[in-house]
Amino acid sequence: GAGTMGSGIALSFLVAGYNVILIDVNAKGLQRGVEFVTNTVSIHYVKKKRLSPQTAERMLKNLSSGTTLDLLAPCDVVLEAVFENLKLKQSIFSELDKIVASPTALLLTNTSTLDINSIMSGIPTQSRLRYCCGMHFFSPAHVMKLVEIIQARHTSPETIAIVRQITKSISKIGVVVQNGDGFVGNRMLLPYGRESAFCLLNDPVKAKSVSDVDLALTRFGMAIGPFVMNDLAGGDIGFLIRKEQGLVRDEKTGLVGKGRIQGMRYSELSDDLVMKLKRIGQKVGKGWYDYDPKKGKGRLPLPSAEVSKFISRYQTPSNTTTTLTHEELVERILYPLVNEGFKILEEGIARKPSDIDVIYIYGYGWPVWRGGPMYWADHEVGLERLLSKLEEFYKRYPGSDYFQPSKLLQKCVSLGMTVEEYYKQKRNKADAALSSKL
Repeated sequence: GAGTMGSGIALSFLVAGYNVILIDVNAKGLQRGVEFVTNTVSIHYVKKKRLSPQTAERMLKNLSSGTTLDLLAPCDVVLEAVFENLKLKQSIFSELDKIVASPTALLLTNTSTLDINSIMSGIPTQSRLRYCCGMHFFSPAHVMKLVEIIQARHTSPETIAIVRQITKSISKIGVVVQNGDGFVGNRMLLPYGRESAFCLLNDPVKAKSVSDVDLALTRFGMAIGPFVMNDLAGGDIGFLIRKEQGLVRDEKTGLVGKGRIQGMRYSELSDDLVMKLKRIGQKVGKGWYDYDPKKGKGRLPLPSAEVSKFISRYQTPSNTTTTLTHEELVERILYPLVNEGFKILEEGIARKPSDIDVIYIYGYGWPVWRGGPMYWADHEVGLERLLSKLEEFYKRYPGSDYFQPSKLLQKCVSLGMTVEEYYKQKRNKADAALSSKL
C-alpha cells in the first residue's frame, strides 16, 4: 500500500538504509506515494540539512516501485499497509504466501485494529505463520516514534526478537503487545473518541463547541485534541473501522449493523459527518474543522459553521445553558481511556502499566510530564477517585461499557495500592496462577 501509512513506512525504512519496494495496485496512488517519499528525501530533508544532496540521491536509488505483488518475491521482510478490510488483507497474505520465495521471510501487517490471527488465516502454508506478526506504525509513520509489535497465535519468540531489532534499526520505539481488538493504543482511543463526540450533545450538559473540547485536552497537556487528531488521521479511517465492526447504519437499507447491540449508547454524529457531509479531515480540507490552503499551509483548524449547525441536529431541545467545564471534560474523556488501560492489563494484552504509558507518550501525544495515563491515574488522580467517578458515570450512562470499572482497578483500590505497586509486587502473576488452579 502506498497511501499515507504505506509511503510513510517506506520512507522510514529507506532513510534507515534498507532497499525498499513500494507496491500499490492503483497506479495513481502509487505515483503519489513515490512522489511523497522522493520529495521528502530530496527536498525536505536536504533543505533541513538532515541529508546531503549526495546522500539523498544514493538513498533514492534504493527505492523501486510497481503495481504487482510479484515484485516482492526476493524480499526478506514484507509489510502490508492497505486500508482496514479483513477480506482484502487475507487475500493479500494468501498471494504473498505463493509469491515470496524465502520460507522464513517475515510477513507483517500494519493493521491498527483487526485481529492478526484472522488476517493470517489467509496463509495456506502453516509453517509460515511463525514468521508473521503485527507491526503497527502510527501516523505520520515517518515522524511518530512508536511501533506496536503484536504477537499472533503462532508467532515465534525469534520473530518477535527480530522485529524488535528491525524497529530499533529504523529509530523507532517498539512495545510488544498481545493480539486483541485495537491492541493497546487504539483500543484505549475508542472510548476517548466516542466520549469526546458525546460531550458535544446535551445529555443534559454539553461542551461549548468542538474547539472547546480540544482546548480542554490541550490545556491538560495533550499534543492535540481529539477532533484535530481525527482530522489529521482521517475521519474515514475510524468510519471504516466502525463499519467493519458492524456499528454503522447501512446507507441503502437504513438498518444498523449487527455490532450495535440493544441498549448500546451510540451516536451517529461521527458516521454522518463522513457519509452525509463527506468531511473526512485535512486531506480534503474539511472534517470537524475547516482547512484553508492559504492559512497554515492548509493545516490550521478553523471552526466550521457547517459542523456547528450539523451537531445541533443531534441535540435534544433543552432550556439548560449549563456547559461542561474543562475539568469535567478531562474526566469524561480521559477516565474511560485509563479504565480501558486497566482492562487491557487485566486481559494480559499489555505486560505492565509502563508499557501502556510508553505507548501513549510516543504514539498519542500524552504529556511526558504527566508520566503516561496509568502513572497519571496512580499518582495524580488517585485510584479511589478514578473508581468513584467511573461508577458515577456508569450509573448515568449504562449503555457505555467503557465506564464500567475494571476488576483490576477495583482490586487495587481494595488493596490500597497503585497499579504500579501491584505489578512490582508481581501480584498479577500470583493472581493468574491462582485463577488457573481454580
